[in-house]
Amino acid sequence: MDVLLNEVKNYLDITWELTEEEAAKLSGMIKRGKAAISGRLGEYCDFDGETQEKTLLLNHVMYERAGALDEFWSNYRGEILSLQMAKRVEIYEKNGK
Repeated sequence: MDVLLNEVKNYLDITWELTEEEAAKLSGMIKRGKAAISGRLGEYCDFDGETQEKTLLLNHVMYERAGALDEFWSNYRGEILSLQMAKRVEIYEKNGK
């Protein structure tokens, strides 16, 4: 989680050392974002590699931090739908052959 927390800090241009409260708040946003995105895309999301899921997570945290989480879902609807389809095809190819 520390690696991902540092990546989120970098993405959000947070250059100062976080207090324990700030780190806990950002960590909570990361956990909630992972759960929300996995809930829409499926349990096999890769948030560690340089993936679309990770990009969505970074943006999810940014929107939540700005208090505009409802806008995230409408702004990224197309990308989420595209990823859902790609993941279903991937699962089908693994299990269907």
